[in-house]
Amino acid sequence: MKTHQNGLLKMFVTQKLDAWSNFYWERISRNIGPITYREQEVIRTSRVAVLGVGGLGGPLAENLVRAGCQDVVICDIDVFDESNLNRQICTIEDIGKRKIDVMETFLRKIDPELAIKKFFKITKNNIDKVLEGVKVVALTLDDPATSIFIARECRKRGIPMVESWGVPFLFTWWFTPDSVDYENCYGLDTYHYSYSELKNKKKEINLATYQAFLPKVFRMPGVKEKYDREPGAFKEMMSGNIGARSFAPFVRITSDFLSVDIIFSGILKVKPMKLAPNLKGFDYINMKVFEIN
Repeated sequence: MKTHQNGLLKMFVTQKLDAWSNFYWERISRNIGPITYREQEVIRTSRVAVLGVGGLGGPLAENLVRAGCQDVVICDIDVFDESNLNRQICTIEDIGKRKIDVMETFLRKIDPELAIKKFFKITKNNIDKVLEGVKVVALTLDDPATSIFIARECRKRGIPMVESWGVPFLFTWWFTPDSVDYENCYGLDTYHYSYSELKNKKKEINLATYQAFLPKVFRMPGVKEKYDREPGAFKEMMSGNIGARSFAPFVRITSDFLSVDIIFSGILKVKPMKLAPNLKGFDYINMKVFEIN
C-alpha cells in the first residue's frame, strides 16, 4: 500500500523557463504550486488592458504585475486629488499628477522589465492601438459614455471584458459574444448614438447612464442598509447629490477578486466566466451568497 502511494506522488521540480530572466524567476517563483510553470508563462505573455487606474484599476494593475503579467495597457484621463487618498494608490505627493504617470512609475518599481502602454484618454482615433493584441479588458473607468464605446469595440473584436464595482459585495460579470451586450445589460437607451454623439453628449449621457447603472448594481439584497449606516447617505447618493460612496477595504477586496477572475477566467480559462446580465456574488459582511438573474 505504501509503495503504491509513493508511486502516485510526483516530485516537485524547480525548472526556470529559458524565457524568464533571473530577476523574473526570483520574483515569481513562489507562485509555482497554485500556478503551473506553463500557466505562469501564459500570464507573463498575455496582454491585459486596465482601463481606468483609480480605486479599482490601480490595485488591479498592481496585482496583475505582482502575479507576473509583463504586458499591460493602462488608461486614465484623471489626475489625483485629495478625495482619492481614501482608497487609491497615491500619496499627498501625487496630488495634481496624472494617474497613469504615477501608476507607470509605481508598476516599474515592481518590475523594471514590464512592457507597458499608457493612454491619457480613449478615442476613435486610438482605440485600435489601445486594444491591439489585448487578451482581456478590465473596465474600471468612471466614465459611462467612454465605457459604452469601449464595450462596443471589445464586442466587435471578440475581446472578453470584465467589470465590477467597489461595493460591499464581491461580484464580477463578463461581456463576451455569448453574453448580452453592455447597453442591453444596463437597460440603456443609447444604441442610436454614434461615437461622435457619445463624445458630444457626454455630460447628458453620463448623467442618464449613472441613473441606470446605480439601480442595476445597487439592487443587491441589503445594499441600502450598508450605505445608510449614516442615515440619508444612500438616498443622496442614488439621487446624484453626492458622489458614490467608497471605502478602501471594499474597493481593495473587489480589486483582488477582479484579478482572480482575470487570471483564472480570462487568461488561463480554468474558471467559468459569469456572463452578464446574471449576477452572482458574495456579501462578505453577512457571509451570504446571493444571485440576481
